[in-house]
Amino acid sequence: MKKLKLVGIIAISIVPVFNSIAAIGYGIFIKKFSAAIYAALFLIASVVLLELDSNETNQHLLKTHEVEKIENLEVFYFDDISIRFPQYSLTTTQLSDGYHEEVKQNEGKKLVHKITTLGGKFKSYFILDQQGNLVEDRLKKLYEQQLKNYEKDHPNKKVVFQDVVYRSYYGTIAPFIIIISMIHCFFTLRRKKEDEVVTTRNNSRISIEPSREVEMIVENEVNANIEVEELIQKSENDLNVALKLLDVNNANDTQFAKLKGISKVQAMYFVKERNENGKYISLTNFFERNSISQNLQNELKEFLFVENNIDDDDTSDSNERRGRVLDF
Repeated sequence: MKKLKLVGIIAISIVPVFNSIAAIGYGIFIKKFSAAIYAALFLIASVVLLELDSNETNQHLLKTHEVEKIENLEVFYFDDISIRFPQYSLTTTQLSDGYHEEVKQNEGKKLVHKITTLGGKFKSYFILDQQGNLVEDRLKKLYEQQLKNYEKDHPNKKVVFQDVVYRSYYGTIAPFIIIISMIHCFFTLRRKKEDEVVTTRNNSRISIEPSREVEMIVENEVNANIEVEELIQKSENDLNVALKLLDVNNANDTQFAKLKGISKVQAMYFVKERNENGKYISLTNFFERNSISQNLQNELKEFLFVENNIDDDDTSDSNERRGRVLDF
């Protein structure tokens, strides 16, 4: 029963905005008005920051792309045009998921086509010469052609593609406020209603001999406070670890993409590989399953870790989960 209640509290706490509303109502119910006030402040701050971020982002886009109204502008990031408007998608492929490499002749020159596919779509498509120099980013050209096709059908809109999602100062602060509101909501919902003090008409306190039931309640309350303190300490320890290293089995694509040398497409592939073929059992396993070069491995090692990391000798079976290298 306690575990079910804890799951319910966590589920409510992780929902932005709604968690603050729940904390306000419950704080008033248990007469913890200070908790309700803090929740209200977090709610107001989150809504205001998100609104300011939206306004500043729109102003930035209008100024950058020289349009008068935001309705006349359509901005696409990465391959989201295939998601929002699948009829314009040019990145679908019949190739199986994984890494593919093929050498082709073009005007007497041998060019190497290196392709990564995931979910029936190209995630990267580079054409290199024999010296390893980049000749063409085929996937980028496909993106550009998608935009041209969309723009042709929407002549009243200016269509642009951006590799980087603009984030204003307000948009940077808002996630921290939302996380704090989640933590505050969690501990607020775990608090209990205070027992009222029994008094006489002249407000003098009545002395009551504590029974065994009262002693048990007090003991449970003390244990609950200890559990809360331990949970706070664990959360602080987890936060300290998260500020230093990134757990490859818990990180999302946004966190991966912040690493130097990792693109958004690669970050999405890391998460997809983990979801489909199981968690990474070591950093070596992570690098091998995602075909990461040795130079990039050396740069990433100091920023990544795997909880319960096992010896490299035990990761031989992980090779079976890597994407296959197929010949066309």
